[in-house]
Amino acid sequence: MSTPASAEQRELTLVGKVEMKIALAKDDKLESLLKVYLPPLLLKLGSDYTAVRNQVSIDNVKLNRGIVLPVAALLKQYKEHPESPMIRHFDLMFIQQSVEKLSSKEQMDLIPTLLHGLANDAGKPTCATLFNLFLRLLPTLRLPPRASQEDNALRNQLGLDAHVEDAKFVASWFAKLLLLTVIRSTVAGITCPGLKVPEYEFLTLSGKQETWDPTAPEGLNLTQTKISVLSFLASGAFNDEERFLAALFASGDSNSRISGVAEDLLKRSTVSLEDPKMVEDLLGIYFDLKPSLKTRLLVILTKSAVSTTFPRQIVKVVQDGIQPDDNTNLPAKGLETVKFRNALFNYMNWVSRIGSKSDLGEVAPQLVGFLRGYIEDQGWPTPTERTSDAEALRALAYETLGSLAKTTPSVVVENDLSIVRWLFRSLTEEGSSDAIFVSIDGALASLLSVFVPPLETMLRDEMRSLLLKYMNMEEGDGVVRSARFATVRWANQCLEYNDIVGRWINILALAGRTDERSDVVEEGKKGLDPYLHRLLNSQPASSEIPLPQWSDMVKIIFGGQSLLENSHISNAMRSGMEVDSVSVFGNFAGVKINAFPQAVNYCRRVLLMTAMQNSDTPLTFDADWERQLDVLYRSDKKSRNVMKAYVKRVDRDALEVFLTAAFEGMLQNEGNGLEDCGRCFVDIASIAPSSLIGRISGRARELQQGIKSNNVATRFLVARAFGILSAHPSTNATTISKSIEGLLTDVKKWRSVVGADANKVHGSILALGAILSRCSLYGRNDFIDGPVVKEAVLTLLEILNGAKDASTKVAIFNAIGQISASGILQSSLIDDSSWTSSSIIELLSTEAKNGNENAITALGRVSLVFDEVNENDDGPLNMIIQSLYGLFELKQAEVHFTVGEALSCVSTCWESDALLLTLDIDAPYSGRAKRHKMLKSMLGKLLQDCKTTKPSLKKASGIWLFSLIQHAGQTEEVQLRLRECQAAFMGLLSARDELVQETASRGLSLVYEQGDEDLRQKLVKDLVASFTGTSAQLKVDEETELFEPGALPTGEGKSVTSYKDIISLANEVGDQSLVYKFMSLASNAATWSTRSAFGRFGLSSILSDSEIDPKLYPKLYRYRFDPNPNVQRSMNDIWSALVKDSGATINEQFDAILEDLLKSIVGKEWRTRQASCAAIADLVQGREFGKYEKYLHDIWHVAFKVMDDIKGSVRAAALSLSMVLTGILVRQVEAGTESKHAQAMLKEVLPFLLSTQGIESSAEDVRVFATITVLKLVKSGGKALRPFVPTLVEQLLGLLSTMETEGIDYLYLRAAQYNLTEEKIDNARSTAVSHSPLMETIDRCLDQLDEDTMAKLVPRLENVIKTTVGMPSKVGCSGVLVSLATRHSFVFKPHADTFLKAIEKTVLDRNNAVSAGYARSAGYMARLASDDSLFRLAQYAKNLYFDAEDETKRQVAADLVYAISKFATDRFNSMAVDFLPFVFFAKHDFDEHVKDQFEKTWSENVGGSRAVLLYLREIAALCTERLESPKWAIKHTAALGIADTASSSGAEISGPNAAIIWPALDKALALKTFEGKEKVLEAFIKFTDSAKPLWEAEISIATQMKKIAIREAKRNNDAYRPYAFTTLGKYSEARKDLDMFDEVDKIVSPIVRDYASEDRMDTTDDTERDAKSNDAATVTAGIAALFRAVNITHSDSSTLAHLPRLLDLVKEILPSEKITVATRLILYERSKALFDGVRKIARTQESNLYDLALGFFTALELPGGSGSEMMRAKRTEAAEMIIQSLVGGVFGTLKEGRDACKSQMREQLTEARKHERSPTVQTALDKALKALAEN
Repeated sequence: MSTPASAEQRELTLVGKVEMKIALAKDDKLESLLKVYLPPLLLKLGSDYTAVRNQVSIDNVKLNRGIVLPVAALLKQYKEHPESPMIRHFDLMFIQQSVEKLSSKEQMDLIPTLLHGLANDAGKPTCATLFNLFLRLLPTLRLPPRASQEDNALRNQLGLDAHVEDAKFVASWFAKLLLLTVIRSTVAGITCPGLKVPEYEFLTLSGKQETWDPTAPEGLNLTQTKISVLSFLASGAFNDEERFLAALFASGDSNSRISGVAEDLLKRSTVSLEDPKMVEDLLGIYFDLKPSLKTRLLVILTKSAVSTTFPRQIVKVVQDGIQPDDNTNLPAKGLETVKFRNALFNYMNWVSRIGSKSDLGEVAPQLVGFLRGYIEDQGWPTPTERTSDAEALRALAYETLGSLAKTTPSVVVENDLSIVRWLFRSLTEEGSSDAIFVSIDGALASLLSVFVPPLETMLRDEMRSLLLKYMNMEEGDGVVRSARFATVRWANQCLEYNDIVGRWINILALAGRTDERSDVVEEGKKGLDPYLHRLLNSQPASSEIPLPQWSDMVKIIFGGQSLLENSHISNAMRSGMEVDSVSVFGNFAGVKINAFPQAVNYCRRVLLMTAMQNSDTPLTFDADWERQLDVLYRSDKKSRNVMKAYVKRVDRDALEVFLTAAFEGMLQNEGNGLEDCGRCFVDIASIAPSSLIGRISGRARELQQGIKSNNVATRFLVARAFGILSAHPSTNATTISKSIEGLLTDVKKWRSVVGADANKVHGSILALGAILSRCSLYGRNDFIDGPVVKEAVLTLLEILNGAKDASTKVAIFNAIGQISASGILQSSLIDDSSWTSSSIIELLSTEAKNGNENAITALGRVSLVFDEVNENDDGPLNMIIQSLYGLFELKQAEVHFTVGEALSCVSTCWESDALLLTLDIDAPYSGRAKRHKMLKSMLGKLLQDCKTTKPSLKKASGIWLFSLIQHAGQTEEVQLRLRECQAAFMGLLSARDELVQETASRGLSLVYEQGDEDLRQKLVKDLVASFTGTSAQLKVDEETELFEPGALPTGEGKSVTSYKDIISLANEVGDQSLVYKFMSLASNAATWSTRSAFGRFGLSSILSDSEIDPKLYPKLYRYRFDPNPNVQRSMNDIWSALVKDSGATINEQFDAILEDLLKSIVGKEWRTRQASCAAIADLVQGREFGKYEKYLHDIWHVAFKVMDDIKGSVRAAALSLSMVLTGILVRQVEAGTESKHAQAMLKEVLPFLLSTQGIESSAEDVRVFATITVLKLVKSGGKALRPFVPTLVEQLLGLLSTMETEGIDYLYLRAAQYNLTEEKIDNARSTAVSHSPLMETIDRCLDQLDEDTMAKLVPRLENVIKTTVGMPSKVGCSGVLVSLATRHSFVFKPHADTFLKAIEKTVLDRNNAVSAGYARSAGYMARLASDDSLFRLAQYAKNLYFDAEDETKRQVAADLVYAISKFATDRFNSMAVDFLPFVFFAKHDFDEHVKDQFEKTWSENVGGSRAVLLYLREIAALCTERLESPKWAIKHTAALGIADTASSSGAEISGPNAAIIWPALDKALALKTFEGKEKVLEAFIKFTDSAKPLWEAEISIATQMKKIAIREAKRNNDAYRPYAFTTLGKYSEARKDLDMFDEVDKIVSPIVRDYASEDRMDTTDDTERDAKSNDAATVTAGIAALFRAVNITHSDSSTLAHLPRLLDLVKEILPSEKITVATRLILYERSKALFDGVRKIARTQESNLYDLALGFFTALELPGGSGSEMMRAKRTEAAEMIIQSLVGGVFGTLKEGRDACKSQMREQLTEARKHERSPTVQTALDKALKALAEN
């Protein structure tokens, strides 16, 4: 057994041998030895023996020979020894040294080994190195295509499915890597946003700069590495959970190559955002991320519901975004901030919608506070920043605030309503934009749900106060918009319906302003309507709606009561009108008077509705409640009594106030009254207690003006009111007599009056009838028998017999009816008159026969004058009855209801509801009793006539019976015959007239309502029995109408309707059996309506087997498609019975049927046209084309004609037919050459579709359908369409304009209102054209082109291009040219020159979009054009440019040239010498568009600025020529062009090139000053520096250049002078051979002194600011020029001689207030440059010039210490140069005065140093002091 010592020795020996082998190995053997021995040797570093570990020496491993070490083995050894740091360290060291030498496959094979176990190394020093090594190897990994089988297997291939922790570890560091931004700093502890310091050090290998330096030997490119990492992450090696964070971080990268991949990964990700752990981690890292990633993370969190469950983190996130504590990681101002805030607000919105109640309760108060602070910090209510982005964020902030606040009611429901008041003020005063109110209004709307009525008393009062304030608020004094809509909405939803304040606000909304917005009015209507109010507040239909307390409401609105007691706005409703305390108009000052009738009407409705609510059968609040209420009031006696009883119980004072208000409303507008006031007064006064009417009856005389109104409705209402008031018992007989006499005075003029006087008579007649009748109804017997009444009656009778005009007749019929019903008119009075009863009845009967409802009503009431007599007597009463019976032939259905009412008056007199409901006074009245015999007789007659076969009598009798039951159903006679009445109505149900059916249906309901319980049971049994009966008997005579007119047309413009027609048709056809067949059909038709409630009723046909006449087949076939489904079923039964073999019969009769249908389809009856459309569609489907080929054109023709039919259903049928035809045609065309009929069909149909009957039709429906059909044909046509392509293209191009959406012109006119420009609209239209189905169709047509078709297309296309006027068509033409040039170049090339020539005119179109489109097409066609044609186009563009009078044509030239360069680059380059000099010239144009286009053309076709030298001669020649142009724009462009040429020719211009440039530049400089000429001056200076050999050799040029510099400086242009002075200074500085100071001083100094003078007079036309700016710039440039003019290099000694003059000027101007910072800066800079140059010459002076030095030094104003740091630094530098010059002897070497000079300089420096704050300037001052200390 070996001892331990021997084992150690053995290891030592082994190590020694290995090391010796390696050391002695030859080069060719070393690599193989190392592959075997290096891993085991390094393994000994982990030996248990210290001696062995020490023995291992890696110095013997010679790695400088380019050998490749066993990397795979070393890596494996590294992974297998995690416990040995030494082994791992050296393994890793050798791996790093050789890994780059491996082949790509070997490197790729290392990746799985690298990845495995990497997570276990976390926290170890080598982990970062290994991860870095993995990143270096990653690019070698060949990733399979995404989602491929290999990609799905990659995870398994890399072993990551078994090493999940390693996959997660790598993915997590990938995510951190994607956050990495390298900081180029050696300071320890630094990091980048998103990473902690250890993470940053891990990724940068402890901050090594070369780690991410691509130029370093082992450095990585960060961007490329991120892209590789993302590609690896996107592969199947990782799952969605692992790659999610990395993709998220990468999505915020500014590099689109990175963010694009990341966005795609996120879109495909299946990661659940509802994982609490993940969301918590995301919220945890949020604060370390850079702003762009914060934005991205917020967007993602906005999709996570779980994220709303972290309230504390949410508050922190919002606070960080709105009120951050740390400002170092904020988004950049501008778009990044906008995106971030937008995402933040959207996330807050998300929280408000998704968060739980408890979480929201924790976060909402704080978030609302943050948002409110955010808005107020921007400036509130008017913001300080007005950009569109800021406004959008502000709007979103308001919306978010609203959505958050509503989630936590405690935030909103405060006693002072703080948030609500704040939002209301924002709504009215927010001044950022007009659109932001939508967001504020939305925020307010979102808070509505918080306030659920009823509110607490204090809160309710605050709410009332707030709403009243904003309802009455006027715009102005900071109020920029009204909040009335929001106010009304809040009133509707926060205050109960019975809240009087809420309803008052609604009333004001309806008419409180004359210009009120429609939405405010609509909201006001909703608030006043209890049904809509309930819907607004989402209350259940069963819930009760408490109505406002009527008495209080009336007293508040019309009386003197305050709305809000003990409130500072208790009288907020009132508006300052000076009225007494009882004025009903106190709340309606100014324009509010328009709300008065609304208030009156609303109070009326509430009163009546309250009455009904208190009844046994309350009225339900539904959508129709208001109409029902009016109907019950006017036509239901029971409801009227309920209302009347309730009104007697209400507060008498309130009722008097209301009636007074309504009465006052009637008196307004000079008696015409305010809307509805008259009706409201009459309605309520009619049911008011007599005692109350007595209180206001004395005011009846005030209605006189209303009686004479020119408004007929007003006269009727006022007459009724006058009758109610003036005839009241409280009015004495004398007053009544006077009233009647006054009326009679006006009435007696009835024969001669016209116009307004006729209206006066009309009103007086109505009033006379009203007052006479009410006197009788009130029981004023003491007055009725008087002579005044008799005179009045006789006068009315006189008028009745003599009235001619319609207006007077209406009035007299009304008056006669009233006095007849009330008993004023008696037969004795008639007898005393000159007219007989018969004549009166005949007169009324004559009018009644004309359908005059007033006459019919009067006739019924006149019957009450006469006593009942025997039925057979010819008395007046029977005359009236017979006259009424004789009205059955009247066509107007409404008239028959009036006749029925009149019959009820005749038979039941004052027991008829028709009369009782007209009783509008509170007095007992019993008129004539019912006439028993007459009522029985009338019932019998009507029941009998309901069974008649005469349609008109049957219809009239049904309606009369209905009316009789309605008005007299309570009478015994009617009750006894109710079952018979039901049977009669049942019979009427089968009538074909819809009104009769409706009347019968309502009659059945009425009969049921009128009966008692026993009778109702019997009625139900009868009804069921009638519906379940099995027979349908039909009794007819010749006139019995069996079918509706047109239901069975005969084809000759007639139709079968009656029994007589059936017989005629049977005789015509020759088959008498048709009589029985049609009778069977009619019998079935009679039961259709009746049976419809119980399902279909089978038709039992009784048809004979006899042969049918062929003439009937077309009629029967068409009738099978009748619009009435019942008729269809019946006719199909007849067809089935008559036609045994339908297919054979149709084939046999095909031509006859189709010809008949083609005639019928354009017939007069709509049913015929509709049926014919359906019949033709059915007939042609499935038939061989040859069978209807000859009819095809006609079929299309009639189909399109009927498509424009007046009736909608016919149009729909025609459309259906057209679709069938289209389907047939498309299927044939799709078959192509295989279909022998395709060409034939196209030949027939296409010309028709393209004609004026198709796509050019005036009917829009036809035009649209024809176009759609053509599109379908082209899409499916293929080669079959080729012969039609030229025509199709021509037509479709024209159609582009025809089919454009209407309203484009309007949009152009209103463009500014929609924030649009003409350019935007044109671009949108162009885009719409290029993407339209029509253009797609045109392209499909072009796809069919061949040489022959192309030749035929050319002239048509040329014609369209030349003649079309619509902008879309022009754009389409340009698109066609582009398509031809690109996709069909082979067939189009021979014709390219032709169209290129045509383009020269079209490109000048006034519309920019069209012009640009044609220019673009020219560019494409230039590819195919000949050289001559292209040269001609180039010349055309040049001529267009140079000859243009304005910029428009120059823009066209620019578009043309740019299009050619872009779309025909090769051709452009081949003719570059023709294009580029012109392009260079024109790119200096003053029009932005022209300049941009030519600049793009130049930059895209030349390389570098010196390319100008290639075309120098051409450019110079062009510029020289155009400098002579008479057009200033061209002249100036030429000047700028030659200036650019000089500037772009390099730092040194050769002599020949300079000689070419100089003449043109000289000429350009000679031009007068113009905007931009300063660029020519700059070029002049550059030319002076660059072309020195030229002017040095040519004295004349040098002389001319000097003259130019001086001449330009002398020009008298304030704006130009600074540039000229600058140029003069730079030129004098450049001329080292000249001393130009005197010339410069002579020009500059006077001007500088003048401009700096306080007494300078401004003589320019510029604004004050511009003038000051020019003055300052001139002074600055002048000072600089003078300093530059001191030639320090000149041989003579005049340099210092100029300085005193320079110093004097400086001293003179410096104190001036006009000296700017810029002037001082230039003084310091030039002083430094001057004395630096002077000092370097080192010419000492024996003289004493210390005062000069001190003067310049003092001029620097060092002790003052004013100005910015930069300014102080420059001042110090200048001082140092002066000191250096002084010390160097420039100012003399004599000691006398030298020390004193230095002393003063030192004092100034010391003083400056004492007050200096900047370390940099302090250092400079110290340096100057040190220099001063030198000898």
